[in-house]
Amino acid sequence: MRFRSLALVPFLAASALAMHCGGTTVGQNVSPEGGPPIEGGVPGEDAGTTNPDAVGATTASKVDLLLVVDNSASMGDKAKLLASSLTPLLKAVAASGDVHLGMISSSLGTMGGDVCGPGAQNTLGHLSTVGPGNAPLASAAQGFLSYGGGSATTFDGFIADAETLVNGIGESGCGLEAQLESTYRFLVQPDPWQSVVVDAYNQAALQGVDTVLLQQRKAFLRPDSLVVVVMLTDEDDSTADPRALGGQGWAFMANQFPGSTIFRSDGKSTTAPRGTSACASNPGSADCTSCGFAATCNPADAACQKIKSDPECQKNGGYWGPTEDQLNVRFHRMKERFGIDPQFPLSRYVDGFTKAKVPNRDGVHTQSGRDISAYLGTANCTNPLFAASLPSAQGDELCNLPAGPRGKDLVVFAVLGGVPNKFVGPTPDWTSILGTDPEAFNFAGIDLHMVQSRVARPSLPVPAVTRGDNGTDPIHGREWDTGDNDLQFACTFELPTPRTCTNTQTSCDCADPSKNPPLCGATLGQQIKAKAYPTPRELLVVKKLGDRGIAGSICPTSAASGYEGTMATLAERLAPRIVK
Repeated sequence: MRFRSLALVPFLAASALAMHCGGTTVGQNVSPEGGPPIEGGVPGEDAGTTNPDAVGATTASKVDLLLVVDNSASMGDKAKLLASSLTPLLKAVAASGDVHLGMISSSLGTMGGDVCGPGAQNTLGHLSTVGPGNAPLASAAQGFLSYGGGSATTFDGFIADAETLVNGIGESGCGLEAQLESTYRFLVQPDPWQSVVVDAYNQAALQGVDTVLLQQRKAFLRPDSLVVVVMLTDEDDSTADPRALGGQGWAFMANQFPGSTIFRSDGKSTTAPRGTSACASNPGSADCTSCGFAATCNPADAACQKIKSDPECQKNGGYWGPTEDQLNVRFHRMKERFGIDPQFPLSRYVDGFTKAKVPNRDGVHTQSGRDISAYLGTANCTNPLFAASLPSAQGDELCNLPAGPRGKDLVVFAVLGGVPNKFVGPTPDWTSILGTDPEAFNFAGIDLHMVQSRVARPSLPVPAVTRGDNGTDPIHGREWDTGDNDLQFACTFELPTPRTCTNTQTSCDCADPSKNPPLCGATLGQQIKAKAYPTPRELLVVKKLGDRGIAGSICPTSAASGYEGTMATLAERLAPRIVK
């Protein structure tokens, strides 16, 4: 992840923010940074409400396959591996005789923030229709590829076109990846926004309806198909709900955090507020909250005084120091570090793949004057995934759609993410991947490679000084000195072809003489390995989907085999759902 410093953001004190505290569960702390290794809390869950699963057909004679490919820096080599590994999956879905294949990227911009601009950094969840060099792919002119169902495309041509499409995704996308939200936006959101603006009160507003997306969704998504989502990403889901925290969730995606006077070394960007002392050891504690509330809370309130007097809130005026909160690593273990979590709850995505009804914008947050509620998730609209017909034009009904024939068993989600190969496959080792209960901050049993950390993790091979010494750990080589501006790796793998790069290339990990990650050859600029960071949010969604979720590693056992093992597992899972 690499970012450019853009315009500064004006600030209004967050008077609309309520001091919201979490539960009281205590998790096991295994992090070398003083807290739990991943942010597992899921604020905004509405477990007490009834939201029935979509029921209906469990087999289909059509397949709509959506590829969600992270297009941030460092993903080019992995996209090529995905392209060369698609054949087992495409053979499986082609058995239906009628396939749509579409692809979207992970880039939704920064929704009110200023870290990522237009173009490849904000593709709005629209389908990609180009190959390498941004050359239009004629077979994808309708937005996606078709095989069978009246299409004249041969199977070999279908494979070749799919490879071209994936190889065209590029790696110049937003460094704050919205892998899950991009997927949700394209398939599920009843009223996808056209733009996100920050008003004079520094509150985000969602404006317009993206009719281009509606048209693409209607053309691609058939009501009686098997829907298969395959996600490829080398790092964790890293975007905020822009209307969280009283409409100021967007601030976590901005170069200058509103109200902060703690500048980084660039002299332009600033850091976010710290979490209170309790957060480091017990993020689920009622005493874990944000030091940022000290500026606007009622001094007569005992809870307010508790925040103001907290030792963490006395440091730098309650903000992180110049090197302690880099944008590159902001989206990890957020409740522990900031006392609040601005991300969308994972229930949003599980429900999106499962429930007959989902929230439109009014069901996500309610607003009265300047008061914007916390995430509600009120299921008030038909889920487009389970609708009989879909809107496509301005003025069409977006919410009250007729129910379609698809049941939840016809929605399958696979992730090729940052996780050691040894823990995935047909029966994943979820305790090693995520810990005992990450949503309750209980990380007992988690493998150290899955711990999100800026510093060296205990019991793993230590950082090396000699360039080309990439360690002996069979999963990731060794730890490295991140300079507090990167995370330790979940896994690494040999590049099919080593490459020589320069520091001007955002995808290069080996041209900076001050850094020595376990990816490099002995010569400065020579990169021989690729890396992946832990991806707990995506993988937790997979776990929650049961047999409709497939977990794979983006780090293949060999470049020659690529991702064919995961594709074969996915093909086996799909076979009973496909009828000819």
